Amino acid sequence: MKDKFQRQGFIILMICSAIMLGIGIYMFVADFNSTSIVTGWRSNPSEQTISWQTPVFGALVILILGILIKIDKPKLPKMDIQGKRTFVFEKITDYLKENDFKKRGNHFFKSNGSIGYCVYIQNDKWNDANQISFTLNIGIFTDAFWLECLDFKNTGIIPTFPKEYDCAIRSRIGSLLPDKEDKWYCITSGTDIMKLWREIERDLTEYSMPFFARYSTESDVIPNQCIYRKGSAP
Repeated sequence: MKDKFQRQGFIILMICSAIMLGIGIYMFVADFNSTSIVTGWRSNPSEQTISWQTPVFGALVILILGILIKIDKPKLPKMDIQGKRTFVFEKITDYLKENDFKKRGNHFFKSNGSIGYCVYIQNDKWNDANQISFTLNIGIFTDAFWLECLDFKNTGIIPTFPKEYDCAIRSRIGSLLPDKEDKWYCITSGTDIMKLWREIERDLTEYSMPFFARYSTESDVIPNQCIYRKGSAP
């Protein structure tokens, strides 16, 4: 949540800085000075002239403040491997919840009418006390695919919280990246946890969310289009 407010604050400050700079440039080009009446608390009203330097200086101050907010790094307590895992998983949870996903365990689901989007945090079965690895499985769920292919008891009841393995299209985060290779995130005692989270956040923002955006109706979905491509077997 703090990251969200930090991003929003940075964007707002950049917009304000741009506006102030634009005003300053306009005043400079138009050779325009703003004159206003200033009333003192215990003095007579007086005129004050504002030149183009004032908004430009204000834009510079706001820009510096925005940069300071952007580069501000949260101070984290010392964490063991399990603590780092908890931190990263909570970051993933917060990110997905901000994008309207609901959570059950390590499963996440977002409904969009007769279509839905799934994310599953899969832990490596070989995890131990010295290393924790995990990946992100994602899927596109459709009511039609479920009723035709997975409703083995012919109940006609569509699950209210589908899992990634219920999806018509299933993939791994690695298959969405440019190199198309299977990708596992790794946590050890020496892992820079903020660097790891920024990497995951980038993968979610630049690859997973655009992948989901490609599917908005059932007609967009071709079942079994990509189920763990070569080199990505679970």
